[in-house]
Amino acid sequence: MNRIRQVLLGGDLDPEVLEQAERSSFVRVDNPLRQYSSFFLRLIISAVIATAGVAADSATTIIGAMLVAPLMSPMLGTALAVAVGRPRQAFSTFALTVLGMAMAVIVAIGVTAIIPVDVDMSTNSQVLARTSPRLVDLIIALASGFVAALASIRSDIPDAVPGIAISASIVPPLCVVGAALYEGSTVSALGAFLLFITNYIAIQVTGAAVYLAAGVGTRAFSVIEGKARNLWYGAVALGAVIVTLSLAATSFSVVHEADQLRTVQGVVTEWIDGTDWRISGFDLEDGALHVRIAGTGREPSVERLNRELKDAGVELDEVSLSVEEERRVVNSD
Repeated sequence: MNRIRQVLLGGDLDPEVLEQAERSSFVRVDNPLRQYSSFFLRLIISAVIATAGVAADSATTIIGAMLVAPLMSPMLGTALAVAVGRPRQAFSTFALTVLGMAMAVIVAIGVTAIIPVDVDMSTNSQVLARTSPRLVDLIIALASGFVAALASIRSDIPDAVPGIAISASIVPPLCVVGAALYEGSTVSALGAFLLFITNYIAIQVTGAAVYLAAGVGTRAFSVIEGKARNLWYGAVALGAVIVTLSLAATSFSVVHEADQLRTVQGVVTEWIDGTDWRISGFDLEDGALHVRIAGTGREPSVERLNRELKDAGVELDEVSLSVEEERRVVNSD
C-alpha cells in the first residue's frame, strides 16, 4: 500500500497541498465571500456560454464553457470530505453541488428562452452527443475523475487541469437538460441528466479510490463518522451499479441500431443495383425507412425493397420512397 501511495503522490503527501485541496474543493471554507462568489459567478457564466454553444451547435464554445465551469470542485470536495471522515463538510459540498446543478439548469432555461434560435433536439449535434450516454462515457468519466482527484493532491501536474475540465462533461449536460425542458423534450432532458449523474458517480468512485490510496483518510474515526462514510460509499456503489446497467442498455441499443443501419444500407444498395437509378439518401428512424432515389427509367419497386428487408431480418413499421426523375442529355462527338 505504501508503494502505491508513493507512486500516486510522487513522494509523501504535502500537508500544504492537502490544505489547498480542501480549500479549493470547499471542504475548508475560511473566506466564504471570496470562495462562494467565485464559484457562483463562474458557474453562471459557464452555463450561459454552454447554453449558447448548444443553441449555436458549436463544440468550440462549449469547450470554452468547460474551462470556466467550477462544478467539479464541490464534487471532489464530497469525495475528499468523506475520505477524511468529515460528514458535515461532505454534506455541505454535496448541497453546494445540488444547488449548482439547479442553477445551471435554471440559467439554461432562461438563456434558451431569450435567444432568437430554437434548439432542435433531433438534429443538434451538441444535444445528440449528450442525450444518449454509453459505457464509453463512463470510462471517460472514470479516467477524468481519477486525474482530477490526483491533481488536487499533487502540485506538480497543474497542466492537466484544462484537459480534465474539457474531458469531464459536467455543466454542458445540465445546460442540455435546461434547453430540453424548455423545448418540451423530456426524453432528451433525462438522457442528458443521466450523463451528468454518470460523471458525478465516476468522480465519487475514483475520488474515493485516489484519496484513500494516498492515505488522506488514515486517522481513527468516531462511530458516527465511520457509519456516515460507510453509508455514503454504499450509496455510491449502488449508484454505480444502476448507472452501469443504464449505460449498458443504451450501448446495446446503439450497437443494435448501427447493425441495423448497415444491413439496411446493404439491402438498399443491392435493390438499386443494375437500374438507372441512384440513392440520393435515406433516413432510418423510429422503425420507419425513407429512401430517396434519383434517376430515369422504370422505378424500382418499393414493395420489393420491403420484401428484401424482411428477408434480411429487418422488421420495419414503414418503408417509403421519394423519386426524383432526372432528364439527361447525352452529347455525342
